[in-house]
Amino acid sequence: MPPCKAVKSSNHKGKSRSSRSPDGHSTQVSWSDKDTFALLDFIDSHKATAGDGLNFKAPFWNACATSPMLANPEKGGPKTPKSCKEKWKRVRDTYMVVDHLSHSSGFVYSLKSGADIGVANENSWDGYMKVHKDTAPYKNKGWLFYDRMSALIPSKCKGLN
Repeated sequence: MPPCKAVKSSNHKGKSRSSRSPDGHSTQVSWSDKDTFALLDFIDSHKATAGDGLNFKAPFWNACATSPMLANPEKGGPKTPKSCKEKWKRVRDTYMVVDHLSHSSGFVYSLKSGADIGVANENSWDGYMKVHKDTAPYKNKGWLFYDRMSALIPSKCKGLN
């Protein structure tokens, strides 16, 4: 039987991607919340090996994919070094979007209700969305990984000097 072709997902949130198993068959790589927390825990326990901005080298991603934390994923096929690295990039990018919404947008952000947009501030939100389209999912919904990422990502100092 010929091997299955890998089908790439265009899921913006990156919840699933395809990869190839050692026998050449396509397997679905999905990330449950538990799997994502396991990835973040692994990154946290190895962040001293990273460069600036938590940029890791290829050996790190190999170790990550074979780690006990991710060896038996709750959802989908086995995690690959590439899928771990891509998931980290998506989580980091999402963190930057939510962090800007939380600290620089003028909206009050909460884990439970996101920017908590109602009738009174809908016009302000619409104006904000014209410039910051990536914040749309957080209009009235928080992001589960925000607090965990806040502990991982170094804060950027802002000042006059």
